[in-house]
Amino acid sequence: MNGFLEMSAGEGGLPPSVRQQLVRFQQLQQTLNAILVEKQRLEMELVEVKSALEELQKVSDDVVVYKAVGPVLVQTSKQKIVEELTERKDLTETRLKLLEKQEQRTREQLESLQKELRLALSGQGP
Repeated sequence: MNGFLEMSAGEGGLPPSVRQQLVRFQQLQQTLNAILVEKQRLEMELVEVKSALEELQKVSDDVVVYKAVGPVLVQTSKQKIVEELTERKDLTETRLKLLEKQEQRTREQLESLQKELRLALSGQGP
């Protein structure tokens, strides 16, 4: 898509409506990139949380557990940390689902706008 945009943006004397569509296209691309970066960050966080939960399942309930609070490790119970991690996992999964929906909508908008731009730039559109 970027080659399409660069080729089109290089054209001088584009109608204002087409220039606005090109700007919107760039904005949607930036939005999609931001969504993908955040999605990747959340996926990595989810892997870490799931891994921690798996390790906690392997140890007995009376084991001494610590959690990081800033630069300090604080002793806590296994049950409490499992509850916190489970809540964090659920929240992260929910946020990932929302991001996936946003990603899908943004991709659809990009595809639709790209078709409109191609028609407009080929002289067949408004």
